[in-house]
Amino acid sequence: MVALLSRKQSSSLLLFLTSCLLTTPLTTYNSNNSHFTLADAALTRDQLYAQYGLVKNWVAPMPGTPIAAAGLDNASPGPDTGVGYILQNWSTNYKTITVGANDVSFIADPFPSSTPAAANSNNSTANANSQVMQVIYPKGSYAPKAGPITGGTSFYAKPFGDDTPFEKMMISYDVAFPSGFDWVLGGKLPGIYGGNQHTCTGGNQSTGDNCLSMRLMWRQDGGGEVYAYIPVENGSDFCKNSNVQCNDQFGKSIGRGLLYFPPGTWTRVDMVMQLNEPAGYNNGILDVYLNGLKAISMNTIPYRTTGMVGFQGLMFSTFFGGNTPQYATPVDTAVFFRNVQLSVGEPARLYEGNGGSAAGGKIVGSRFVGESIVFSLFAVLLGLLFS
Repeated sequence: MVALLSRKQSSSLLLFLTSCLLTTPLTTYNSNNSHFTLADAALTRDQLYAQYGLVKNWVAPMPGTPIAAAGLDNASPGPDTGVGYILQNWSTNYKTITVGANDVSFIADPFPSSTPAAANSNNSTANANSQVMQVIYPKGSYAPKAGPITGGTSFYAKPFGDDTPFEKMMISYDVAFPSGFDWVLGGKLPGIYGGNQHTCTGGNQSTGDNCLSMRLMWRQDGGGEVYAYIPVENGSDFCKNSNVQCNDQFGKSIGRGLLYFPPGTWTRVDMVMQLNEPAGYNNGILDVYLNGLKAISMNTIPYRTTGMVGFQGLMFSTFFGGNTPQYATPVDTAVFFRNVQLSVGEPARLYEGNGGSAAGGKIVGSRFVGESIVFSLFAVLLGLLFS
């Protein structure tokens, strides 16, 4: 069809395409630290949902009145307890709470005048009638089952039903640390999992065909990072990245110091992930937003080595640690959560092996398709103009 255009028509089309490129915001990429520099316009969750092509959204229900924790003498929490409410309303796997049945309650918002930058989705649960989740960490507690005192909570949820894995997933929530919070050496914050639950945590490594997990962590002085169980080894190109810290015993730290959680106020968190495709290729996407602004962005994540693994569901995991007493909280303390949401793209394409032959043996990233089409048209039109 292009061959039927006159030279004048081709010139007009070329000018139009040029204007499209020049007026499209460009993303600059620094290969040294895998961090994108973008305009400082905060995005809402609805905008992120549309931008990443997500198709389903789940908002965790929050009660309208306070609900107390189960209490130390309550081995089987009832519906009138914090954990009981979660078991009934949050689509938890097998209706169980792994850790922290006594440390979850719902209370009035302790920071009602604090609103994260950029409005939340219209599905937001943060309103005058909603309570917020309070997770308690008793003095001396750190990693679950690592010491004599347990604190925080851990459970898994699949709000979209069955075991369908997804190609994209976004975990979103607002988190608030009280003023004067003692960060110690760090602690875990909620994220997502794929494959077998309970597997990629506590030092159990991902082999690429069994599991994956992506959580956030707070660090000293309110810093933060992504804490990942993914199939990479020390010495790999991925681990040589200046914003990645790897070890063989526990998770990989991504973007340490690029996140910050100010105490005494709400911080809006959105973490978006897209599978590496084909499996085994280092082209998975990770984007983390704080208050609607992109803070971490990488497109070299090896989430899996086989096409039988995808993003599965919510991994609500929070505690001090680290698995040594140096991480233990020196006082009784708490962290608060609200607007917990999970959004997904289409179901992942499942296949055995790494799928290399299905992609013709080379990486094909959908985000580059549009640019390839435009520049192919440029080549054709330039040939017409100067032939």
